[in-house]
Amino acid sequence: MPRRGINIYKRKDGRWEGRVKQEGNFIQKTPYISIYGKTYAEVKSKMDEVKKTQLTGLGKCAYTIEEAVNIWLEDRKPFWKPGTYATYKQLAEKHILPEIGRYQVKHFGSDALEDYIIKKRKENKNQPLSEAYLHNICSVILQSLCYVKKKYNYDLVIPKLPNIKAASSKVHIPAERDLEKLEKYLLTNTADDTCLGILLAFYTGIRIGELCALTWSAIDLENGILHIKRNLQRVRLFDGEKIYTQVLVQTPKTASSIRMIPIPRTLLEILSEHRKGEDDFVIGGVRNRWAEPRTVQYRFERILQNCVIPHFNFHLLRHAFATKCISQGFDVKSLSELLGHSNIQITLNLYVHSSFQQKQQLMSLLDTKLSQQYSTINKY
Repeated sequence: MPRRGINIYKRKDGRWEGRVKQEGNFIQKTPYISIYGKTYAEVKSKMDEVKKTQLTGLGKCAYTIEEAVNIWLEDRKPFWKPGTYATYKQLAEKHILPEIGRYQVKHFGSDALEDYIIKKRKENKNQPLSEAYLHNICSVILQSLCYVKKKYNYDLVIPKLPNIKAASSKVHIPAERDLEKLEKYLLTNTADDTCLGILLAFYTGIRIGELCALTWSAIDLENGILHIKRNLQRVRLFDGEKIYTQVLVQTPKTASSIRMIPIPRTLLEILSEHRKGEDDFVIGGVRNRWAEPRTVQYRFERILQNCVIPHFNFHLLRHAFATKCISQGFDVKSLSELLGHSNIQITLNLYVHSSFQQKQQLMSLLDTKLSQQYSTINKY
């Protein structure tokens, strides 16, 4: 019989066996490891060493995933914008901590991470998580592990990032006739600040958060330049256990988003007609001086209904702007800078979508040489 509270038994072969629980290991089928010895005291001593190793890690991290993520979040919080911190924390609280938070990081290897991603892919069959979103979840996990490894100089093997390829979803740009109908409506109602602001986004490709943060001081009417320096968004903020949301106007996340955009001449004339005070927002709110993105999106939806245009998200105006610029002969480098991208590959992958009509026109260029060759052969 084992002594009370100690899992040590004498085997039939005369040896003593002790069993030690692998703390934090939720991956192995057997949660215990066996320790053998010739005497009870020998096994007890070995078990104490194993338990000590599990607690101290002998240089290996004894933290759980939850502890590692929280250390990373709190230590890095002062270096992030509130919106960035809120995004990471929401990912952690919704997808990471409830499911794998108890795992000890020293037991969380590449296989465990792969199994976790496979499980996440199977969830919510009606609205599955995108591959890009899964990549963000993995990024939070791996950055947390890397951070505690470096901070405490742990001998920790970081799992490899699973093979996650973001599927290039087909972006359906609004029909040309619908865009023309929308443009006509906006031009007819420029006295309405929402219509004026949307018209500005229509011809500059700025983001909805950038539009909402725009004041008249950012529009240089004399030189015809639009200065993009701020972004407005509603973010989650954390005050201990208290969670609340607040609208913040802050600098863009990347330096490339701070940019100058030349304003087309006709649009410049329209803006000059409706100019307000330097500190006034281009699009005003009802209760506040500004209108937040979801309010502008609601107003945009009502405009589409008034125009009898099928619903589409405000952000598709940015796609349409980029595609229109390419069709007009813009070089990708200039377009990338107008959109505020850090490199042209982002512009090519996300926002440039050639129409089938454009492809037909390009393919017709090949027809000239083919026609000449065919005509020459037929003469003989």
